[in-house]
Amino acid sequence: MTYGLTRLLRTEDDWSDLLCLLAELDPEPLRSALLLAPGRITVRREALVKAGRGAPAGRADLIVLLDDIERTVMEVKLGAGAHGDQFAAYDAWAGVKGIPVSARYLVGPNADPIPNEPSHWSRQLTVAGLLASWNRSPDDLARLLSVRALQQFTQLEAEATGPASQASIALSDALRLRRLASMTQATAPPGTIFEPKQRSETGAANICAWRKTADGYVVTEIQRLNPRSPRGGTGTPFEIRIMVGIPGTTPEADGELADRHRSWLARRSFVRYAGSTVQAMVVAPEDDGFKTEKSRGKATRGTTDTKAAGREARQCSEAPST
Repeated sequence: MTYGLTRLLRTEDDWSDLLCLLAELDPEPLRSALLLAPGRITVRREALVKAGRGAPAGRADLIVLLDDIERTVMEVKLGAGAHGDQFAAYDAWAGVKGIPVSARYLVGPNADPIPNEPSHWSRQLTVAGLLASWNRSPDDLARLLSVRALQQFTQLEAEATGPASQASIALSDALRLRRLASMTQATAPPGTIFEPKQRSETGAANICAWRKTADGYVVTEIQRLNPRSPRGGTGTPFEIRIMVGIPGTTPEADGELADRHRSWLARRSFVRYAGSTVQAMVVAPEDDGFKTEKSRGKATRGTTDTKAAGREARQCSEAPST
């Protein structure tokens, strides 16, 4: 990978910015990908969309206009999953603008499922495919940028499926954890909710999963250890933190809740629910980047953070991903 370009393309937003730049340099590959008629193509980034007074609002990643008329809306999802009412806002706005469902694109790194994705949005376009469409552009800068960026993106995807200790930047972790969330969500116990996030409150790619029980929350969080420390980032192992909490109650009540959900709180139980592929990612090989019970020097089963569990449970259940 080109080091300077790696520094520029570190987040989901950065890759959306690059797609916008490529379309400004040469709009024809985007026209072809979106099957647009001849005319002047312009692209808006992070455009505020709202169908009208009282309607939900959102910021769409890319809106493509043909002769100043909105024709397509695109949402790029690399590390994050769909969240909140963002797609409801996009759909309401697109309906008012006359943009058909077939022209609403959810763009992922590849064709793999995106957590909580709306089933009616098109998944025909991928980031890798769009980048490749500029590889033969007559514009020298667009062609060079797309070739180098595609090489970099291909490397990031390879890192996301290999040992976590080989990740080069945080976006590799975001891609890895989104795969983990998608595969785990399909086999998790009923009622389990997953929120993959490109950045948690500590600045690291993160999965937060929780189950709301009759008397509280059981929460699991997966992210790198000490992501903001000098030796943090992609240089530290992943940790699976398992918590319980009853909002607004006592540590004793939290402890009783932990006892009632002991089997689900067990780390290996969480892994068991995920299926053989995720088991291999988490348990073996030993350099996969995840901390093991042996390496920690103490058991990780049923970890209960009684001081912050209720607060973190509410944060996980309320905070949208971005």
